[in-house]
Amino acid sequence: MQPFFGMTEEALSGWARSRGATPGAARALARFVLAQAAGRPAPERPSGKLLAQLEASFALPAAEVIADADGTVRFAVRLDDGEVVETVLIHQAVSDLRSRERWTVCVSSQVGCARGCVFCETGRLGLERNLTAAEIVAQYALAARHLQLRPANVVFMGMGEPLDNLEEVLRAIAVLREPSGFAVPERRITVSTVGIVPRMDELFARTKAQVAVSLHAVDPAQRRALLPVARKWSLPELRGCIAKAPRTVLLQWTLIEGTNDADSDADALAGFCAGLDVRVNLIPLNPGPVPSQRAPSMDRCRAFQKRLRDSGIRALLRMPHGQQVGGACGQLAGTRRPLRNHVAAG
Repeated sequence: MQPFFGMTEEALSGWARSRGATPGAARALARFVLAQAAGRPAPERPSGKLLAQLEASFALPAAEVIADADGTVRFAVRLDDGEVVETVLIHQAVSDLRSRERWTVCVSSQVGCARGCVFCETGRLGLERNLTAAEIVAQYALAARHLQLRPANVVFMGMGEPLDNLEEVLRAIAVLREPSGFAVPERRITVSTVGIVPRMDELFARTKAQVAVSLHAVDPAQRRALLPVARKWSLPELRGCIAKAPRTVLLQWTLIEGTNDADSDADALAGFCAGLDVRVNLIPLNPGPVPSQRAPSMDRCRAFQKRLRDSGIRALLRMPHGQQVGGACGQLAGTRRPLRNHVAAG
């Protein structure tokens, strides 16, 4: 993996200046590299000598590409050390509720995950290692090259806990937003966390990206049973952190039949949200590692959403995407999923 995939214009310019380039030549090199990585025309070609020193190759990792009938595409990405992470390109078509087609890239931030959420396939892997910013950005580049356009939305909701790899995640965001490169608006990037309280303030301070918190339960015992991280940081601590957030926080609630889908659960969630600047994202459980857990009926999901709305809580019911190819929320399995032929997507 070429490290420049994880370098901003400032970092690339600094590299060139350290090798004797003038500020103008350094800037030209940086913008050329960013544009080439993003698959877009470069404003000018830089010094051939500098390019030779950089040894720039814009090839991307090999990936198995599997498409769902709903338009979702799952990429099983083989990294240089043989580890596999999964990336999902999510398609939302024009509908009565959506006037424009929407594409979102869901990227992974780690190989595996240490947090062990019980309904998540990735949590069963344990943590192998963090991804570098270059490995994160390359996932977006794979999806963009496959689609032949640059999707405007990125979510850090793939494999791993982004706040356990905060520096590389922030570096990847800085690269993705570069105007000369992928030019993804920072406000259209979302970072999801299970609630690593000590790092949330830093996340809010260092990026304008949106923040999503995996909540799933507001009964302390129930949340501890679903998310082991809740044994370390309590709900009051998490709520206090959300209350200090400088912008709206998205609360994620995976609806599990008989666990957190009752009217009383909706009322408790509404109480938790009172006085907070939040929106609730309701996600019917996708088939995952626990066969006895399943999603409620769609009528029950809609009733839960209505009860929240009747309490004045903004709530969106998110339909599954990529479920048939194992690309939906909670289904990313990395090396636990047998790979077929590796297709060089670069």
